[in-house]
Amino acid sequence: MSDSEDEQLRQFLPSGFGKQAVTYDFEGQYDKCRRPEYINLLSQKASKRIGGESDDDDDSDDYDELEELPISHEIALREHNKTVSALDVDPAGVRVASGSYDYNMDLWDFNGMNLAALHPFRIVEPVESHPIHELQFSRNGEWILVIPSSSQAKIFTRDGEEELEYVRGDMYLRDMNNTDGHVAELTAGAWHPTDDNLFATSSLDSTIRIWDANIKRAQRNVIVVKSRTTKGGKTRVSSIGWSPDGKYIAGATTDGGIAYWSSSGPYNRPVASIQDAHGKESWTSGVVYGSDNSTILTRGGDGTIKLWDARNFKKPLLSRSGLENTVQETNISFSPNGRYIITGTSSTPDSPVGQLHIIDKSDLSTITAVTLDASKPSSVVKTQWHSKLGQILATTSTGAIHVLFSRELSQKGAKVVVEKPPKVRHVDDNITADIDLTAAAITPDMMSGKNRDENRLTNQQRQNMARKDPLKSRRPDLPLARRMDGEIRVFNFDAEDEEKPEKRRKM
Repeated sequence: MSDSEDEQLRQFLPSGFGKQAVTYDFEGQYDKCRRPEYINLLSQKASKRIGGESDDDDDSDDYDELEELPISHEIALREHNKTVSALDVDPAGVRVASGSYDYNMDLWDFNGMNLAALHPFRIVEPVESHPIHELQFSRNGEWILVIPSSSQAKIFTRDGEEELEYVRGDMYLRDMNNTDGHVAELTAGAWHPTDDNLFATSSLDSTIRIWDANIKRAQRNVIVVKSRTTKGGKTRVSSIGWSPDGKYIAGATTDGGIAYWSSSGPYNRPVASIQDAHGKESWTSGVVYGSDNSTILTRGGDGTIKLWDARNFKKPLLSRSGLENTVQETNISFSPNGRYIITGTSSTPDSPVGQLHIIDKSDLSTITAVTLDASKPSSVVKTQWHSKLGQILATTSTGAIHVLFSRELSQKGAKVVVEKPPKVRHVDDNITADIDLTAAAITPDMMSGKNRDENRLTNQQRQNMARKDPLKSRRPDLPLARRMDGEIRVFNFDAEDEEKPEKRRKM
């Protein structure tokens, strides 16, 4: 046999025995996640730099800054069907919690997903028929603080099990210092940055309350926020934020004011406050401290962002307008290195597609504006730049969670999802081979798939299904008699008919 014939025969023979290794096309998966807008933007920057259209180095600096941002790739998590109004990632960067106007809290795990299956592992409805304003993991990542649109905060485990529901106050008491809890809708909540047992909540009842997480009967301290306008009286608190050292807590109100208090008291008056920081009745939706414990950044419903110095709390250090904000949960935050600011803009008639803005802290100029979904009108609501992952998460009013990342700059998170190959079922993986089918009772509901994904159903959907089930609803049997010609005739059935209740009821 010649060498050529021998080589042809070898092509038909297996190269080995047993399960063969399957190669996974990482490059192809990353190409699917690459954002075309980012490539176009880089090419434009490069052409300007090479073409020498500018005499200074501004374009070159912009090009270098763009390469430092984790926005080259993207995956989208789509399970909610309404505005995703709450978002947080645990400190380890493994689990994501999202809340929405569809009343659900979805829990996602990067290690349990791949590009072919981007679904949450748990869906919970914290409070029936109540949207969720805020979600936040505790510092150790074991607990989730849930702020629904009711007056009672809740704590869930990281696996979605409810642990505590905090008390509601007495709405008939006029002095809010004397109530044991909030008496109106919650607006925001945040864990203490250094004490795992404390968190704070704000409400439309004009108070900020500091709670001990282990005591649900009453709050630990109460801050009653009073309006500084000529009318005086109370004012609604729209957002709050702790300083990184936990010594101060800041709050924004709907009359346009901002103030901060010492976390150790006294609480009857703020350490400093400023009136008309933002437009009145415009819902200041974000208050966040910088890493230096003295810088305060605010996001107004009047379309402005302002940078303040808490030591000289009279006028802003920097201010910028033109960033539309019509969603009350729109937040603002710093990048992990403190160099950038990220926030979202809302949809307007003039600009129907909101964007994710990455802003230079030094002058509040936009470095780049990322369009997440141009196919339909949408607003960018919650944003977060995770320090450990090096990835940016942003939610939209269309119900999507966009995870932006870079193959070079980011760690784990979305990269785990991209690099995880889809599960391939082996030819020997016969699920019926080692199972005694006679030992399991298969009901018609199981065959029709009615009980499939029951954990993902809301409470209302479970109740509707239970009403249609004659066993769960305990529907009584139909009578065995009926009136005929003015008299009641009872039908007798033999033993065979007794075993056929459907025949007996069909009369």
